[in-house]
Amino acid sequence: VLKKISVLDAAGDLNTVTTKLSCVLMAGAFYFSLTMLWAAQILLELFPAPVLRATPSAKPKEGGPVTLSCQTKLPLQRSATRLLFSFYKDGKTVRSTGLSSEFQILKASEAHSGSYWCEAATEDKQVWKQSSKLEIRVQGPSSSAASPTLNSASQKSAAPETTPKEPPKPVPPLSTPSSEDPGFSPPLQVPDPHLYHQMGALLKQLQDMRALLGHLVMELRNLSFHLKLETTKGPAKYE
Repeated sequence: VLKKISVLDAAGDLNTVTTKLSCVLMAGAFYFSLTMLWAAQILLELFPAPVLRATPSAKPKEGGPVTLSCQTKLPLQRSATRLLFSFYKDGKTVRSTGLSSEFQILKASEAHSGSYWCEAATEDKQVWKQSSKLEIRVQGPSSSAASPTLNSASQKSAAPETTPKEPPKPVPPLSTPSSEDPGFSPPLQVPDPHLYHQMGALLKQLQDMRALLGHLVMELRNLSFHLKLETTKGPAKYE
């Protein structure tokens, strides 16, 4: 009788332990999932995509200075993180990675005209983001000094004629990229292969852990089931 009672008690205790352990493991897996998602969100939102600005203007005069600023902002809890900046023009590097967020052109010329963008990255290169493109168009010397002579000559040659000439049509302004252009790519759409690789590794580890926990729960349930069978066979042996 004592052996019967001890087997029944052991089976009941193991069943209780199995149930509690299953709940603990499932809760741990859920908490781990939330933690991984929170860490991934923090990684994504470490700093916003930079914005490239030109001072004094994106259409500087030839021979004048122009400064490009790669502007972004770290949150207060990440203020100690240092960012590195680099600048590009028409697919080529014009300034390699450095701590300064500005790129200065002392004397702008026609050769400096082109499509610029910048990149901000953490020191470990784990997170990096690019700005949208900014078109720089250097304006040549003004032709206003030669316009009076041309106007007077044209008036003399046109004096015998009686038909008035139509006024010259205004020159259309140069097109600048906007968010409505099909070729415009906003900063958030720039692919980040390093970040995607990290996210894939984190998700794979999470899936492996959940699979391992699932196998452990199944083994505990099978063990509990076998002990229950032993308790049902026990009375037949001791009668």
